[in-house]
Amino acid sequence: MSYQPLSVPNSLIGRLHLETFTNPFWRQTIERHAHRFLEAHLLVRGSAVVVIGDRRIDLPTGSLLWVPPRTEHLMLDASPTLRRWCLCLRVGAVQQILSRDESAPLLSRGKGTQLVQLARVELHELARIFEDVNGQMASGPSVTNAGLAYALARAFEVFRLSAPSGEPAALHAAVARALSIMQGDGLLLSRDELAVRCRVSPTHLSRLFVRELGQSLRNVRNRKRLARYQELLASGRCDSLTEAALGAGFGSYSQFHRVFKRATGHSPAGLSATRSRQR
Repeated sequence: MSYQPLSVPNSLIGRLHLETFTNPFWRQTIERHAHRFLEAHLLVRGSAVVVIGDRRIDLPTGSLLWVPPRTEHLMLDASPTLRRWCLCLRVGAVQQILSRDESAPLLSRGKGTQLVQLARVELHELARIFEDVNGQMASGPSVTNAGLAYALARAFEVFRLSAPSGEPAALHAAVARALSIMQGDGLLLSRDELAVRCRVSPTHLSRLFVRELGQSLRNVRNRKRLARYQELLASGRCDSLTEAALGAGFGSYSQFHRVFKRATGHSPAGLSATRSRQR
């Protein structure tokens, strides 16, 4: 899944949407990114692994996670059943809806990870509120903004009454740097070149990824390259599947073909043909 900048109309204080990850490509790592909005992520089904700043966080069903504005984060992995509500609000709106003492920890990047695990009753209640508010999003700015403000107030109240989760450990500096480098043209680097930039040996970098993320460096790079391939193909900048695969960082089309089929169960050409017939 390639990263698309978050867009909110000027007439609205934020947005609320439900994300599902049933499509294989939606399970791919996206680039590290940051928004100028406060984000609340509510996992109503499935699980995910995210990296926020320099910390890896495991999110089971029932997690309510706040991501401060302008904080780099990425989805490292997601179960195929994941359903996640994302509530995003402008900083000024948050400061008007919540008191200063309530909003400060959510808006500051230096206050630690704001994460709680909700009980089933609270999870279902908050998910129902989000669903009701989302159903009113087409009712005009006044109704939409009132609903978003209510969703934030209720989410914060549930968060305030729940026991905080433990602070996750910081990632090793080399892993955090590698994740920052492995986007865009950084995916064209070989493992040895990446290790040099991270100031460790290639073998040590590979071991660090398994230790810190529970995934191999090769697996993370291939999944990011698949997402990059999808982005290049959709952009129309590449004349062939091979050009898109090489532009995404794969060493050869045969290597790309193996990784693609393992991830999706289809050949690249076969899946492209199927999608063309469905249009």
